[in-house]
Amino acid sequence: MGRKVVWLLLSYLVVLSLVLAACAPAAPTTPTAPTAPTTPTAPTVPTAPIAPGAEMVKVTLKKLDGTVVEKVMEKPKYGGVYTTVPDREPRDFDPFFQEPTSLNTMVQTNSMLTTLDWARGPTGTGEWSANYSLHPFTYKVGLLAESWEIPDDTTVIVRIRKGIRFSFDPNSEASRLVNGRELTAEDVAYTITRNYADMPGSAHRVRSQPTEWPVSVTPLDKYTVVLKANPGYLDAMAANTIAWMYIIPAEVVKKYGNLSDWKNTVGTGPYMIVDYLPGSSMTFVRNPNYWDHDPFFPENQLPYPDGVKYLSITDRSTIRTNPEMNFRDVLRSDVQTFQFVVNDPQLPWYDIRVRRALAMAIDREAIARDYYQGDAMIHAAPVTPSLDFMPMYTPIEEFPPSVKEIYTYNPEKAKQLLAEAGYPKGFKINVTTSTEFDVDLLSLVKFYWEKIGVDVNIDVKERTVYTSMSAEGSTAIKEAAWATTTGHSPYSFERYAKTPGGTGVGRIDDPRNWEVRAFIFDNYMFNEQKVWPVLKEFFIYALDKAWMIHLPAPYQYVPWQPWVKSYSGESATGRGEYMGHPRYLWIDQALKKQMGF
Repeated sequence: MGRKVVWLLLSYLVVLSLVLAACAPAAPTTPTAPTAPTTPTAPTVPTAPIAPGAEMVKVTLKKLDGTVVEKVMEKPKYGGVYTTVPDREPRDFDPFFQEPTSLNTMVQTNSMLTTLDWARGPTGTGEWSANYSLHPFTYKVGLLAESWEIPDDTTVIVRIRKGIRFSFDPNSEASRLVNGRELTAEDVAYTITRNYADMPGSAHRVRSQPTEWPVSVTPLDKYTVVLKANPGYLDAMAANTIAWMYIIPAEVVKKYGNLSDWKNTVGTGPYMIVDYLPGSSMTFVRNPNYWDHDPFFPENQLPYPDGVKYLSITDRSTIRTNPEMNFRDVLRSDVQTFQFVVNDPQLPWYDIRVRRALAMAIDREAIARDYYQGDAMIHAAPVTPSLDFMPMYTPIEEFPPSVKEIYTYNPEKAKQLLAEAGYPKGFKINVTTSTEFDVDLLSLVKFYWEKIGVDVNIDVKERTVYTSMSAEGSTAIKEAAWATTTGHSPYSFERYAKTPGGTGVGRIDDPRNWEVRAFIFDNYMFNEQKVWPVLKEFFIYALDKAWMIHLPAPYQYVPWQPWVKSYSGESATGRGEYMGHPRYLWIDQALKKQMGF
């Protein structure tokens, strides 16, 4: 195995490039009238050294459970340019075509109806982490939406904040077209309706079932939108609309057809994109019409930096050797996963003994030690052991014996189970995958399975072909698939159940899956904490069924540069929401200590 592992190691380097900060002096913008602060909470009073000249302020915060905590924070300053080093390029600038693996620029230029409550994040109460982009709705607050209500089990009424205006850049034809006008319910209704339009490339349409789409989206008045859902799918519909959708102005799409050209980007976000050199850099400047305020210092209008700069450095070795960069480990949430098609009695792995045998035949400890050079964790996917999702997570040591067994390398027991199932000499299996997944690791799985007589044919497709083959409703994948399971999105349940109007890759048809799926869709947005113990129990059940085989999750060495030059010439901090959103750039000394610096 040694030579194969060495060869595989050469082809895999896990690095996610994040933050390289630099700041230059600039005059502060004049704050607008304050909005009411959200009530938050924080850790303890920081013990890290205070930068000379820093103004420290005591802030009173409140946790979700009502616990009040006082925290001393460094008062923010305005100015400078926030520079980050992404390791990828944007595939499109239109939210309609947004892909998870693409560089997200909308987080700077556009806004959603809701956002994370920053005061309950790492800088505040520490109730959610900043390691992943998806979080429980429990920690969301209104952004463009001022409030929402649920009058019945198929209706959500969303009230839009008054006075929010689209950005205005006099040098942009698209921006002049919108002319900095006020955001209205018509914009929200148009965006939601467009994202479910029957057109190629609709990201929201592809990622959900027709039953999860809005039945209707109606502007009731200038600031009110009424969304109707199918019975039993209110939470699923709301998650795809009020929780995860960037709002755009209709007139730009009507003039240009779409927003794929960066020059046509117009939004209500904190920044405007003013220049893009593919493969080189992207430049954003402050949106003069931005309205939001710092929840810790509500008198301060956001954002703090004058601009944002993306420097494209896709050569990860260059980033890694930069002496100014610091690194920390963050467990990746996307776990490489082997998914069986389990609804065909003619396939050997229709028998659970075969699936369990294949799970036992993989030496996860060797993969973590040799393939990932020790930088990996064997955990109970599909839930990442993160602060955000711990209520749904079970450590392997707490598994029942039947689940622990399939996480234990035991090739002799695997051969015994294959023989009992009628396959003493093994069988052949065709696995479909994509160039976007770790094919080298799949080759290592093939190596292990050859030891118990299983012959694996790896069928690699281009990304777009694989996406089409694995889409809900498709039966193009006949035997098995190799892809990723996202551990920071445990509510994504389509892989565990045959769904209305289509099927997942595994085409799993299990009554318990249906029950849990229905319960999730009834509760996971607005009664979220009721869902957590149900999913915690279900994931153990699903792992015991061995419908999928999860490999170790690698750590990614994340470049962290939390210091930027302050105006006194000393250290301040620079890091923001979603691991790179600079709305709340000025982070206090306590977070610097928490990050290990």
